[in-house]
Amino acid sequence: MMTTLLSMMAGTATAQDDYFYIFLCIGQSNMVGQGKISDADKIEDKGFLSLSAVDGPDRRVGEWRTAVPPLCRSNTGLSLVDFFGRTLRTNYPDKVRIGVVYVAVDGCAIDLFDKDAYKSYTDTIKADWLKNEIAAYGGNPYGRLIEMARKAQKEGVIRGILLHQGETDAYNDRWLQKVKKIYGDIITDLKLDPKRVPLIAGEVAGTDQKGVCAHANPTINRLSEVLPNAYVVSSKGCEVSPDHVHFTADGYRTLGMRYGVKMLQAMGFEISDGYGETKSKVTPKAVEIDVDASVDNKGVVHATTTAPMEKIELVSYSGQTLKTIPMNGEVKADVDTGEFPDEKHIVVVFYGSGGSSASVEVTR
Repeated sequence: MMTTLLSMMAGTATAQDDYFYIFLCIGQSNMVGQGKISDADKIEDKGFLSLSAVDGPDRRVGEWRTAVPPLCRSNTGLSLVDFFGRTLRTNYPDKVRIGVVYVAVDGCAIDLFDKDAYKSYTDTIKADWLKNEIAAYGGNPYGRLIEMARKAQKEGVIRGILLHQGETDAYNDRWLQKVKKIYGDIITDLKLDPKRVPLIAGEVAGTDQKGVCAHANPTINRLSEVLPNAYVVSSKGCEVSPDHVHFTADGYRTLGMRYGVKMLQAMGFEISDGYGETKSKVTPKAVEIDVDASVDNKGVVHATTTAPMEKIELVSYSGQTLKTIPMNGEVKADVDTGEFPDEKHIVVVFYGSGGSSASVEVTR
């Protein structure tokens, strides 16, 4: 896509860190996390953070903490999100930090995350333990999610939504339409671009694990029919506990890695070796790239792209390549065209994977 800048524009300052990727995590018990936490699981990574959505002895609502388990609440277990975050951190440059905003409730139906239906649903709940979990989020988990997400947006960029829910009610088209609505509400309420915010959902324990809720998987696997930006993670081979509903710690480790792999693919990368390997290298896949750019009065182009960049080229109007800048998967760049004062017209070309490109024309 060609974007022509007809005049020099001053760059806009922002408090956001474009390399702080935020992911919203919602669902029921398998998203909450039921796995036993080992000492190795508690090794800290300062580049992996969690914005607390509840109060607890080790956390406060609205405060960032290093993402060590338990992530969901103080009394929960190891979850898939622990290993989702580790997978992204392993595959991205160190300067890319990962943040999660986590709202999940054991045993809940999808209606709990529908801002227009949650009250009618919660009014029917009798179990005190479920009422208490919902109360931890101020009685409105969706509202708390949006509140925390807006706070996170002041510091980073929301890049995806994780969903693991369906054991309760993912058995018909109504569930699909509910997920579609909830995704749309999140996108609208947070003013997000759906093209840049994929939804990653996971299967429940399947027939190979004698999963009690395995018959939900055919519905979950149809998500892309109603949401083109939705991707489903297989649960095949993920170890389950004796109840045949919840995953074990090892099961969450595998499932979380798969969520990470799927998110990387949705963001324009392709894992080149073993599926689910946390140390896999990634190679770009052909995806469309677009660019938001401005030029300051010194001729510096300030650009952010919608997909990882392989390189940037400065090209004269005569077609001569003036300079090539390797980008190694970055999505933000400041390009100084003032190095070539004799060139009245310079085209700055941003290359994504598979030959995709977008360009900005600078006219002096």
